[in-house]
Amino acid sequence: MRVKIGDKGASVKEIQRLLGITADGDFGKGTKRAVRNFQASRGLVVDGIVGNNTYAQLIAFTSDISDGTFIDNDGKLDDRGSYKTREGLTIHKRYLDTDEYVTDAGTTTKDTLFIHHTAGRSNPFKTAKNWNLDTRGRIATQYCIGGESIKGDKDNDGVVVECFPDEYYAWHLGKVGSHHMHTHSVGIELNNWGYLYKDGDDYYNYVDIKVPKEQVCGLKRKFNGHYYYHKYTDAQLQSLKLLIYEIVRKHPAININLGLPHMLMNMGEFEAFGFQQAAYDGEIKGILTHTNVRRDKTDCYPDDRLVNMLGSL
Repeated sequence: MRVKIGDKGASVKEIQRLLGITADGDFGKGTKRAVRNFQASRGLVVDGIVGNNTYAQLIAFTSDISDGTFIDNDGKLDDRGSYKTREGLTIHKRYLDTDEYVTDAGTTTKDTLFIHHTAGRSNPFKTAKNWNLDTRGRIATQYCIGGESIKGDKDNDGVVVECFPDEYYAWHLGKVGSHHMHTHSVGIELNNWGYLYKDGDDYYNYVDIKVPKEQVCGLKRKFNGHYYYHKYTDAQLQSLKLLIYEIVRKHPAININLGLPHMLMNMGEFEAFGFQQAAYDGEIKGILTHTNVRRDKTDCYPDDRLVNMLGSL
């Protein structure tokens, strides 16, 4: 076998599926980059060409993952390169150890997508690293989207990290009324500090770090007990929109017109983002946020720009 840039057809599609990238059958620059990243991660000759050796490694690698025999518990993120979606969004694959997400329950069809925020710092790679090293077990989300730091660093703003393969899941909701939601949902975290409090003319997060005024979102009334929140960035919201499109292509059972987008058409944004008993019971599918299924959560809040983005899907 020798498949390289410029080639098209079924062989290219198979290689793209093994790499976990969009399988359009066209071996372009993105596919070559993904091949090179895979070769580098496996200690192969990095030439971007799929010969017999690279192909055999791809087969072995994906077989290990799909049958649950692959074990990785070294405490380090597994760098599997990156890929671009149809809309041009780059997704960095930095997989958690296999004991940090659920592989022993088989694969599941996803019918719901949940949006969260981390209540933490701006770097999605560090967020994934922290999940990998904590002692909470298999608690994580599949995706994390970086933000702007409180000091104004935008290096990770809008950067998307994928933390485990599509067919599996992790616990990301806590106690809810339906176990089905855990096993049949995709989770996305936005790096964001969450609610803020005001002291004089200044704003602080829950660990008493001052937040610049330009990063503060003030609401017209309290949402889950708070007027002020750390603002989602434009880059985050754009990445979130493009990521939703990619997730729905992978999981067509997720209807992006249901859940929050539907509720926003039929009620005010504060009510739509609030607790919904039917969502808690697992009776609402589509796109939801943590606040729809938990009264004690503040992720996510009804930022007008997030509302408008969801309405544009």
